[in-house]
Amino acid sequence: MKTKIIYGFAICSIVLLVQSCASQKSTQTNPTVARLVGLWEVKAEHRSDEKGYKRMPHGMFKLILPNGKFVNFMTTDRGSTITVDGTYVVEGDSIYIEKIDHSFNKSQIGMDNPLYLKLSNDNFMYLRWFQAIDEFNQQQNRWIEEIWQRVKREGMNRSTFSLQQELRTILEDQEVIDYIIR
Repeated sequence: MKTKIIYGFAICSIVLLVQSCASQKSTQTNPTVARLVGLWEVKAEHRSDEKGYKRMPHGMFKLILPNGKFVNFMTTDRGSTITVDGTYVVEGDSIYIEKIDHSFNKSQIGMDNPLYLKLSNDNFMYLRWFQAIDEFNQQQNRWIEEIWQRVKREGMNRSTFSLQQELRTILEDQEVIDYIIR
């Protein structure tokens, strides 16, 4: 438990340092960019070749910076690792494109990864993207849908009801909403 708390403080410190050092001006004038900037944790995922959403384990994050850079990383009891990083652009209010510089999935390096984007107020983000090849170089040809929740600096004292209301702005299936919140 102490190890998890120490890792949590270390990650928060790094995030705050990176955010404070990052440029305060976005490289884009798109208002959606301002809504994306911050730290997000993935909560649920659905793969088109599997049935339903599955809850994701704690510790998988996406840091989106105002200077057009992003970093995905995960934390475990043994430490943290960056899984993918690069730059991003936003087209309109529904297309988020990651330009991959480094990735544990070697087939992604140097590629543009377009993701369909929906935002719910300030707390939830829905991303849908096509996975041709996985990190083991296996052909997949499937769509992946992810639900991300913003990591907030203040306490998580929002009611379950308000979270349900917010998720309804990006999801229609009440069963999926209930699954994500519980």
